[in-house]
Amino acid sequence: MRFKGFWYDSLLICVTAAFAAAFTALTAFVEPRLAVAEAIAFLTVFGIALCRAIFAKKRYKKFLLRTAKKLDFTDQKVLSNFPFPVAVCNEEGYITWCSSRFLNEISGGDVTPSDNISEFTNGIELDALISEEETSVFVNDRYYSVYTITYQSGGKKYCALYYLDNTRLKKTEIEYYNSRPYAVIIEMDNLDDSRTDFRDSERTEIKSQIEAALDNWSESYNSFVKRIGDDRYLIITEQKNISRMIQDKFSVLETVRSYEYKDKKVGVTLSVGVAGGENVRACEKNARKALEMALGRGGDQVAIKNKDGYDYIGGVSKSAEKRNKVRSRVVGSAIAELIKSSSNVIIMGHSYTDLDALGAAVGVACAVESFGVPVNIATDRKKTLASSLVEKMDREGMGSLIVDQDRAAELIGKKTLLIVVDTHIEGFVEFPKLYEKAETRVIIDHHRRAVADAESAVIFHHDPGASSSCEMVTELLQYINPDINITKFVAEALLAGIMLDTKDFVIGAGVRTFEAAAFLKDKNADTVSVKKLFANSMEVNKLRTRVISSARSFMGCAVSQVDFDSPDIRIIAAQAADELLNVSGIKASFVLFENGGAINISARSLGEVNVQVIMEKLGGGGHQTMAACQLRGFDMDKARAALEAAVKAYFEN
Repeated sequence: MRFKGFWYDSLLICVTAAFAAAFTALTAFVEPRLAVAEAIAFLTVFGIALCRAIFAKKRYKKFLLRTAKKLDFTDQKVLSNFPFPVAVCNEEGYITWCSSRFLNEISGGDVTPSDNISEFTNGIELDALISEEETSVFVNDRYYSVYTITYQSGGKKYCALYYLDNTRLKKTEIEYYNSRPYAVIIEMDNLDDSRTDFRDSERTEIKSQIEAALDNWSESYNSFVKRIGDDRYLIITEQKNISRMIQDKFSVLETVRSYEYKDKKVGVTLSVGVAGGENVRACEKNARKALEMALGRGGDQVAIKNKDGYDYIGGVSKSAEKRNKVRSRVVGSAIAELIKSSSNVIIMGHSYTDLDALGAAVGVACAVESFGVPVNIATDRKKTLASSLVEKMDREGMGSLIVDQDRAAELIGKKTLLIVVDTHIEGFVEFPKLYEKAETRVIIDHHRRAVADAESAVIFHHDPGASSSCEMVTELLQYINPDINITKFVAEALLAGIMLDTKDFVIGAGVRTFEAAAFLKDKNADTVSVKKLFANSMEVNKLRTRVISSARSFMGCAVSQVDFDSPDIRIIAAQAADELLNVSGIKASFVLFENGGAINISARSLGEVNVQVIMEKLGGGGHQTMAACQLRGFDMDKARAALEAAVKAYFEN
């Protein structure tokens, strides 16, 4: 801060000092004693004047600041005349003063010393208001931007809050947001299969009535639907209509799912992809990706694309089985070409490989060997859940196919083909470093889709309607090489994987499942030998019974906690979860166990409860009837509480 005009005072002091010095000198010639007295008096006055001149700027600055504070913060007349609401509160947030505009527009006409400013800022505390340059609040049906200024008065801290009304701008912003374009693409999942039981005229009537239901539903949201394919429809609408659809949980799903024709349930379901974007073209492109996610998760659900990924609604029906094998033939031919052009092939499943993953790997290895291309299966013998199949491979002389991570890394070259079975999530594969190192990848999986993109794979063969990866591989073998020689051992390995994931052809087994089993049986697969692969030791059976006996019921689900440690803990938990489904009235089962520094959960159901959705809420995934998750940083009690919260949320939604 600079001050002007102080040089006049300095000049006056200097002139006065010179005059007094001259007068004292003249007095010394006449009366020396008087001159001494004058000199003492002169020096005293001069010293005082000099000190005041030196500190005059500081005194003046303090005076200005003190005056400014009084004018800016304590002059109630000035604050009262501000054209917007103003309030002053102490450091605890209690209001000490407010303007008449604040009383009329914000507080409703009354403010007491016990009122805290948070009551008029949507619950936001004073510290949070001060930390932000601007805070948006909604009070009395109007939008305000709150600004704060802190100051001290009388040794106490105060804060002045200014409410600027921006309701008109905020409403314009909301209207702009609500009018953003959104695309909705709808596909009838299994309309072709449902048509087989009806005449042509009836099928036409069924389709027209379903389309009429879509028209009525879209019209209720001020939108229109346009057919863009035989079984595919497009809706272009606005954000505000999408919000209403989400709130209503896309009721059209249930309308179509429960549709009956002549007292006979048709069985048609819908898959829906919803997405927004900067323009209509971007909306349509994103909606197609969302529809792929809905179809990849089994259909009969809505996939809504947002900034962080996807949200899902529905998914209560079983995945629709595709009876058409054209895709398997096309994929099989493409995989055959990749195998022939590769220097070698490495096959890998998910971590803690089970009979389905290892069985599928054995089947693919058989196809690769039929072309004379070197092949290996990358897995950890110490962490596999299919140790019985590994031991049988050793007895059959095929144990040399299995390699660990280090050996597999040495075998990977530029022309190496990596085939991943029974998972499509990079973080779930047996050896993630191998996945990163391989340049050419193929994925074969039946689990419901959990990631949006699989662009890292040259071929992504995904069928959530299949019962198991072994079923998919059995189908592919007939097209990869029609002249392939499937040995008895390979057939039994594939059949074991199918039996594992279908619980002996009880869950998720469709027409193509039995066709695959019949094909393997024709290749001399022995069901007794396969059943022996599921045999456990007496100790494992005892521990499994212990887990089952400690189960408790929660909302129609069986929940059990493992209170012991065992090298076969994963097998015990999985088998216990399966066995709990045999209890009357149990819709789903969950077994919690501690392993690897985390709480693991094995989830199973008979199809009525989608355990995949429940596990996804906890960071896991899987299939509708078989899923799992891993919770790190949880103890057993917190993990169980989180599980029960997820189950409760599932049933409430």
